[in-house]
Amino acid sequence: MFHKILHFGQKHCQRKRIAKLIEWMMKIMYQCDIPLTKTIDRSVWFCHRGFGIVINRNTIIRGGVFIQHSVTIGEIDETHKAPYIDENVYIGARAVILGDIKIGKNAKIGAGAVVLQDVPENCTAVGVPAKILE
Repeated sequence: MFHKILHFGQKHCQRKRIAKLIEWMMKIMYQCDIPLTKTIDRSVWFCHRGFGIVINRNTIIRGGVFIQHSVTIGEIDETHKAPYIDENVYIGARAVILGDIKIGKNAKIGAGAVVLQDVPENCTAVGVPAKILE
């Protein structure tokens, strides 16, 4: 049901009233803040109905990304620059991804990691602050 509501909202995101109503419903029902923009691919999978996920409006997320619960993705300062997450990335529970950074294809972000730098393709980032494993 969560993904159907999200995709309906993305389809009608240009209609401000409908988009605001759906965003409000998602905040109340699923305790998440996921913007209804075209910058999040429809094939992104939000585990556990998106519970606790917060995503900045300027974030770009490509297809095949799998996001666990309680993840935060956003800007680090007032520059309004948010992460770019490429295809087939796995983001573990409670991970935090902040700033004008790029997460490469097939990368993995470990649970609880705080990512403040680019993660190359096919690499894993773990820890606080995150360290890159080849």
